[in-house]
Amino acid sequence: MKLKTLLLLFLLSSIIFSQSHKSIHQLDQEKYSKNIRENSKSLSKNNSSEAIIPINKSKTKNLSKAVFGYFPDWEYDSDAQQNFNYDLLSHIAIFDFKLSSNGSISDPSSWPWTDFINKSHENGIKLIMAVTNFNISAADLHNVLTSSITKWIFMNAVKSKIKNYSLDGVNIDFEAINTADRGDVLNAFMQELTDTVHAISPDLEVSFAAPAVNWGGWNLTNLAKSCDYLFVMGYDFYGSWSTTTGPTAPLVGGSYNVTNTLTVQYATVTAFYPEKIILGVPYYGPSWQTSTLKEGSSVVKFIESLRFKNAQPLAENYGIKWSTAFKNSWYSYSQSSSNYQVWFDNDSSLALKFDLAIAKKLKGVGMWALGYDGSRPELWNLIERKFSIPVAINEEKIVSNFNLYQNYPNPFNPVTKIKFSIPSNKSNQIIFTKLIVYDILGNQIETLVDENKSPGNYEVDFNASRLSSGVYFYKLFFTDKSISKKMLILK
Repeated sequence: MKLKTLLLLFLLSSIIFSQSHKSIHQLDQEKYSKNIRENSKSLSKNNSSEAIIPINKSKTKNLSKAVFGYFPDWEYDSDAQQNFNYDLLSHIAIFDFKLSSNGSISDPSSWPWTDFINKSHENGIKLIMAVTNFNISAADLHNVLTSSITKWIFMNAVKSKIKNYSLDGVNIDFEAINTADRGDVLNAFMQELTDTVHAISPDLEVSFAAPAVNWGGWNLTNLAKSCDYLFVMGYDFYGSWSTTTGPTAPLVGGSYNVTNTLTVQYATVTAFYPEKIILGVPYYGPSWQTSTLKEGSSVVKFIESLRFKNAQPLAENYGIKWSTAFKNSWYSYSQSSSNYQVWFDNDSSLALKFDLAIAKKLKGVGMWALGYDGSRPELWNLIERKFSIPVAINEEKIVSNFNLYQNYPNPFNPVTKIKFSIPSNKSNQIIFTKLIVYDILGNQIETLVDENKSPGNYEVDFNASRLSSGVYFYKLFFTDKSISKKMLILK
């Protein structure tokens, strides 16, 4: 009992201590913007001579929810947009337009991103300018929020940016706000901004990047009413300040978690105005040197926040673990007599958060940050599974390649779904197809498909109730080729 009490105290102190630290938005800006400044002379993204086009309003987005991603300038400068699935995005927040103490706003690196603006608008994606206050003090921000002159400068700067670059709205990411300014002062400011932007066009959107936990001073219900919607940053529960290991976005577990955020912190908004919440999820996770390899180990030191594109392959190498306490993925390893843990979200843990957003009928989901998944397909596939509306049969996309997708959920117990696709061909020829499950020694466990298949997309269920926990493989055979994937049963 004493041990459980001690662990609970560690958990509470870790999370409560986090409220006084910089958010991942600010930490990443400070970390990666330095690289931008150092490489700015070599950048060749001068596309400002092109004409910027407005959003294509006739473009139909086959999405059941809003999918809102922050896109930082360091990812743009790294050409991360080459890997985007534009059909699976409704909003992109261009990060970041920096607020100055006098109310003026400076541009992101390499701005204007004319090529990206036009491609996004062609695909019917709303582009939102994300304005941050990371470079000014809380006292300076108070002046911006309250001074009529400074507010006027700010409001006009926002209007100018929206008009000059055909942007579709503004997202305010003001953090480390004085406690006294978090309630009526901020809400009045946001209402004035909303009225100002809507005066340009009612189609323009105003949103606020809101905290996961009300540490004091916030009137979150009135904040939601003061603008079109809130991007709730459902992460930063664990980080550089933590004394024990855990996920940056626990679905459950402890006193504070993502479920608590929606059902307690935002209880009124979730119950009566769910269309005003976008649930933000992390495409990253904290890594630490730790005392042991066990879940909840004490921290020796914080290493870094690892992006999904880096964490996922390492997890596959070291072995993905699943926390039933937090409903989150993680992995651990030893190196040079030291222990390390990395807690990050993969498609299995994110799927549960997306299910929560669906169950609560929220406006949608979003991520920090676009580009953090690199060229990996797992998270795009997850968004497609959860939020893509199937097109009519006569409009169905032609499958051009054989594909075997990652099973979902993964890890699982006892049932998982496996999707695969067979490409179209000129003669619409049927193809003999097999889908077989193997154990880690290569023994055949079960044949799921063994028949001729026409071109198209398929999904089968695999029930592993009779199998023990461990790593298994599933393999798709077609013509003279095959594709295989790995899955994990956890009981």
